[in-house]
This record gives sequence, C-alpha cells and structure tokens, in this order.
Amino acid sequence: MTPFASVALFRRNNGVVFKPPRKERPEDTTQARKAAMRYWAGHITAPDVLVKVILVREFAGKLEISERAPNDTNWIGYSREIKGVEGEPHIAACMAELGIDASMAMPPLPDVLNINGFVYRREI
Repeated sequence: MTPFASVALFRRNNGVVFKPPRKERPEDTTQARKAAMRYWAGHITAPDVLVKVILVREFAGKLEISERAPNDTNWIGYSREIKGVEGEPHIAACMAELGIDASMAMPPLPDVLNINGFVYRREI
C-alpha cells in the first residue's frame, strides 16, 4: 500500500474544484511533498489556477495532512481524526485512494478519564 495520496485544489469559473487524487510513491514525507508539488504544478490546464496542493497519509490511526499554496515556500502540516473528514470531499477522496475506511476507524481518545474516582488527563 502506498502511504501517501495527493490532491490539488484548482480555481475554475470562480469556484474551487479538485481533480481525482494521485498516489505518491516515495516513502519519505519530504520527497512525497516534492513529487506532489511537481506533478500538480505541471498538470494545469488553461482555465484552471492552482490554489493548493494537499498531501494525506494515515499514521497511528490519524490522518497527517500537509498543505501548500504555489506561492508559499513552507508546507503547513497538521493531524486530524479519521472520522471527522467526511465533510471535506477532497480529503475523503484521498482516503478512498489510500483504502482507508472511516467507519472502521477507532473512536477518538477522550481528554479526561475518570476511573474509580481518579482523574486522568491527556496532555495536549
């Protein structure tokens, strides 16, 4: 299984659309980011304007997402729970490309547990 999938957001007719996601072959995050940016920057058709390239992978039960606009030099990385991204179709398409089923994901861990009168807090 390929650990990364990338998708690009394009501006077309005053709206934002995305093309189908693509699997990225490198195993290293940096190389996958470079490959995704090169691919999507080179596959722009005439009326489209590249807005953002998004790279997604699943790691330890969460999604690691990296985003970069073509004018920026830095990637913005963050992690999200798998169950909360159904409302974002471009991220859901990347999950489908990677073969991740949101219904099979573990529920998120609570921040506070109370067991037998003892309170356990997760450091955030």
